Amino acid sequence: MALRFERGDPSRPSGHALLYFRTGSNDGHDVHVTYVVVLPVVVNPMKYLPPAFASQIAAFASQIGGLVGAMGNLDAVPLPPIPERISRDELWRLAAHRDDDVLDGGIVSGSVEGLMTAAQEATQQYAESYRLALAQVPVGETDTGPVELVAPDDDTLRWVFMDERGRIDELTKLTGRLRDSIDAGDALHTGELATTMRRLGAHLPEKYRVAEMVAGAVRAGTIGSNLAQLYLERCYKLCSEAYEDLGRIDREILRFESM
Repeated sequence: MALRFERGDPSRPSGHALLYFRTGSNDGHDVHVTYVVVLPVVVNPMKYLPPAFASQIAAFASQIGGLVGAMGNLDAVPLPPIPERISRDELWRLAAHRDDDVLDGGIVSGSVEGLMTAAQEATQQYAESYRLALAQVPVGETDTGPVELVAPDDDTLRWVFMDERGRIDELTKLTGRLRDSIDAGDALHTGELATTMRRLGAHLPEKYRVAEMVAGAVRAGTIGSNLAQLYLERCYKLCSEAYEDLGRIDREILRFESM
C-alpha cells in the first residue's frame, strides 16, 4: 500500500491525519474515513486494567484486528478501526478546521475485514513516517528559535511508504547489484550498496536479520552468493508466513557461514 498525502507535508507528518479509502460502493462524493493518531507517548493499556479483566480485553483486542495489540503497547491507532463512510466535502471541512493531514489510502475491498486491514497497514506506514521525521529533530531543541530540520533522503521516503513485501523486493534488487559489484571487483560501490541495504534493514522487523544477511552477502565467491540467496528466501518465507521450510534454510545458512 502506498499512502499519498493530499494535505500536509510528507517529510514532516503532523502525527494526526484523516485517512480515507475508496471502495466499489463509493460514488464520487463519499469515501470511507478513519482518524489516525500517532501518540507522543507510548501507552500499554493493559497496565491500567485490573488483572481480572486483562485476559478478556486481550482476547477482544485480537478479535478486532489488534487495535491495541493483545497485551501490547499502543503507539498509533486508527479510530474508528473500521473506516466510516462520509462525504469528501465533510472530510475536507474537518481537515481544514482541525489542521489535520489528509491521506489517500487508495482503493480497497469494501468488506469489514478489507477496510480494517487497510486501516491498520496505513496507520503503521503513517506512524513510521512520523517517527522518521521526528528523529531528524535535534536532541535538546529549545524555544529560543526555530530548528532547521534535515529532510530524509529520497530512498528513505520511498521505503517509508512501501509495505513489508515491497521493502523485501527492494532488498532483493540491492542484493543483486551488490553481488554484481563484488564480481566486478568494485569495492567502493560494494561498500555503498551494503550501507544502503543496512539502512533499508532498519525499516524491516529484526526477524529478517538484514544485518546478518549483508555480512554474508558481501563474502566473495559462491559462499556469499549462496548466503545472499538463502537469506532472501528466508525473508520471503517469513513475509508469506510459510514457516515449514525455515528450519532447512537456517541450517543451510549456518553451514555456509561456518565455511
